[in-house]
Amino acid sequence: MDWLSAWWRHFGASHQLQIVAAAEGDQLVGMVPCYEHETRLGKQLRLLGSGSVCSDYLGGTVNPAYADEAYSSMNACMREFVQRREIEALHFEGVSHASSWTPQLKAFANETGYSIRVQPMVNCWSLSLPGSWSELQQSQRTRSVYRKAKKCFGRIQSGEIKVRQLTHKSDLEEGMQQLVRLHQARRESIGDHGCFYDPRFEPFLRDSIGSMLAEGAACFTICEKNGIAIGVGLLLLGTDTVFMYQSGFDPVYSELEPGHLTIAGSLQFAINQGFTSYDFLRGDESYKSYWGAKPQPLQRIILAPPTLKAQTLEVVYRNLSWLRSCYDDLSGSGIKKALGEIRN
Repeated sequence: MDWLSAWWRHFGASHQLQIVAAAEGDQLVGMVPCYEHETRLGKQLRLLGSGSVCSDYLGGTVNPAYADEAYSSMNACMREFVQRREIEALHFEGVSHASSWTPQLKAFANETGYSIRVQPMVNCWSLSLPGSWSELQQSQRTRSVYRKAKKCFGRIQSGEIKVRQLTHKSDLEEGMQQLVRLHQARRESIGDHGCFYDPRFEPFLRDSIGSMLAEGAACFTICEKNGIAIGVGLLLLGTDTVFMYQSGFDPVYSELEPGHLTIAGSLQFAINQGFTSYDFLRGDESYKSYWGAKPQPLQRIILAPPTLKAQTLEVVYRNLSWLRSCYDDLSGSGIKKALGEIRN
């Protein structure tokens, strides 16, 4: 909850918090953390943590022992709230395709007359981890990454590259300084403004990661060459999974492949700590499959209540979505320009 609480403190100023929850006696058995988002065309209910922060695997959370009762209670609560607040759309992004919440939302739509639209998003990418680094290398012997991983490990073993893990709250300042510097250096080298372009992003990350470091739920992997940090990765630590949330490297040292060195160093850390999977999170960059990770589909689920205004807006949004997909596929610059004017 540190992540979502920090998100609300830094990104929730213009919104209204709405928590959908279910309880059995005095025990919380289900929750969907949401917020009310105002648009020029009406109100939307969105998931806490969504948007530019790119939080993944969002959605409803329930105690498995009370799953049916919890979902039923929360669906009824959500329906009543939508009617009372005149919500025009429920806009849920970053939901895992494998989430138990997805069929519940489809059933909810079927029972209530809501329309439902499911859009695929970019994937997360997950790598199963064996019990040792050597086992991981052996599993990759037939893959092109084998030589890359071997070279990275050789540089680390020889002392040419030093890998450090920053795991304490007192490490926050060093970790954040290196993350901001190296992430921006990498993004600017390819003509991108980077995540820290948004003035809310760094304070949010400092807030959330400071709390998570104190709880042993986050760490930084730092790769150094002659005492100079050349690569960094921010890891979020789950029960069994390490999540690589953000990274960066110094393009000046590109010949050393600091991005791959950072991945190798963080993979070694994850294996040594007994984690069983490593998730690269959102984005279909080629290096993720290169390391052997498998896609974990994310989706955006949009529901619209059965009112004239909500359904009219949904038809408009569906058509705009179709136009955008056409825009992305077309090669004719004149048509693209015309569609661009409609899009904007």
